[in-house]
Amino acid sequence: MMFDLGCFDRHLPLVCDLDGTLTKSDSCHENFCHAFFHSPQRLFRAVPGWFNRAALKQTLANIRPIEARALPYREEVLDLIRGAHAAGREIHLVTAADQSIADNVISHLGGFDGAKGSDGSLNLKGRNKLKWLQENFPNGFIYVGDSAADLPIWEASTGAVLVGNAARYASQLRKVGVEVRTIVPEKNEPVKDWLSELRIHQWSKNVLIFVPLFLVPTVGGFPVVLKTAFAFLAVGLVASSTYVINDLADLEADRAHATKRLRAIAAGRISIIRGFLASIFLLATGLGIALLLDYRFALAVSSYLALTLAYSFCFKRYALLDVTVIGNLFTLRIVMGQALNDFEFSPWLFSFSSLLFFSLSLAKRHVEVMHAHSQGKGRGYLPEDWPLTLGYGLASGSASIVIMLIFVVLDPRVAEAYHNSVWLFVAPAGIFIWLQRIWILSHRMELHDDPVAFALKDKTSYLIGACIALAFVLAL
Repeated sequence: MMFDLGCFDRHLPLVCDLDGTLTKSDSCHENFCHAFFHSPQRLFRAVPGWFNRAALKQTLANIRPIEARALPYREEVLDLIRGAHAAGREIHLVTAADQSIADNVISHLGGFDGAKGSDGSLNLKGRNKLKWLQENFPNGFIYVGDSAADLPIWEASTGAVLVGNAARYASQLRKVGVEVRTIVPEKNEPVKDWLSELRIHQWSKNVLIFVPLFLVPTVGGFPVVLKTAFAFLAVGLVASSTYVINDLADLEADRAHATKRLRAIAAGRISIIRGFLASIFLLATGLGIALLLDYRFALAVSSYLALTLAYSFCFKRYALLDVTVIGNLFTLRIVMGQALNDFEFSPWLFSFSSLLFFSLSLAKRHVEVMHAHSQGKGRGYLPEDWPLTLGYGLASGSASIVIMLIFVVLDPRVAEAYHNSVWLFVAPAGIFIWLQRIWILSHRMELHDDPVAFALKDKTSYLIGACIALAFVLAL
């Protein structure tokens, strides 16, 4: 513990708030998030009752109850409560959250002598909470809270414990004679949290938008590159919005996961409401930029958005369908580059990329199946499916190389665009060698990243890529 309550009469009860105090999140936002993604029809049927705050909280709690064990609790406040319980002090949870949530929390945590929450007609917040406390604890109480709404309660309390940013009210309360203690919040790194939450590192996959520029060497120039760079930004913003939406939808599952529970939203370092607002802003900005660049490009981005959300909410649960969708999402990035710059669509390119990225997506899934992790099972795979993922992955990768070879040999546009087209055979050879490397690492369970992300950190991949790039230059 950072401090004790020994300065207060031990007969004084300790009263603790829930939202933002005992937990880092807001139970009403949690309930709304769960209902919005998992029971939207019931949520919107309840719209007429949204104007009564207490009734809304009760409705949301009934639609989809919160799992008390999964909430992001403040460890420092839990330490305070444990210490007070060990000292024999009476402890109560009094919150504006619905009564059912308060009951679930004290049942899960234990150590509380009682709980009081909003009841569907009375929103137990601010002055309403103060009135209830004064009626039930006339001899005084110590109140633990975190927000400006708690100021009238602190001013009327015998002792105030300020959690997190509420420490800024300490001097104000001392001036009116209230004994104050503060719990310093854990140090957060908001920039790092947001960069991680938005998966900025995943933007590297969007370089595929530039691929058509290299395949049509006679068309280019700085304006085209600049336009494609803005397109890269637009797709990145839309992709980041989908990551946030996915984390909000999978909040409960992420908190039960060994590593995903550390994500900023799941851990409560980024609030649910900020996550919602950020996803809306990113989505609107990304689609706005796309529409300004080209309506066909905007249509391709919209298709990418729809397919990504369909994958997140449905397709990822079905074996093989999940990797088929992922492969098509990669190919859609190339389609965006062609639509943006009004290049001729190539069935060779799309056939090659679809099969190649299907193979790469299976490589990552193959590792999960080989490990027989619960994640693999949750996606519709069984541990004994590894021969299937291995066979499909190698077959589709080899088929993509064959398509590239046929294109180089038979397509008349190759001879027109490249003076020394024989150098282009380096490309299928290099990609074939790289695929061999990916799949042997996958089968040995040594491929820990997405293959595209792996390539951006792998020196051998850079060497192979440099050889292919040089071959294109020599072919010109």
